[in-house]
Amino acid sequence: MDEGLELAMIELYSGRCNIAMKSKEIDVPLKELKRLFREYVAERPININDPDTWSGDIELAWPWT
Repeated sequence: MDEGLELAMIELYSGRCNIAMKSKEIDVPLKELKRLFREYVAERPININDPDTWSGDIELAWPWT
């Protein structure tokens, strides 16, 4: 995975951007970016039983930024 795509995945995973807009920005077809993002998320499951999962998230995201 190239650096631009990796950065896009990080932004998408953290909820900092919209997938359709990011698709246009990095020039990857929306359908392909959705597929890649599903794979990315499947490899990084969230442990909902870990109290730090939610309490550690203090960075503001859209629409508050």
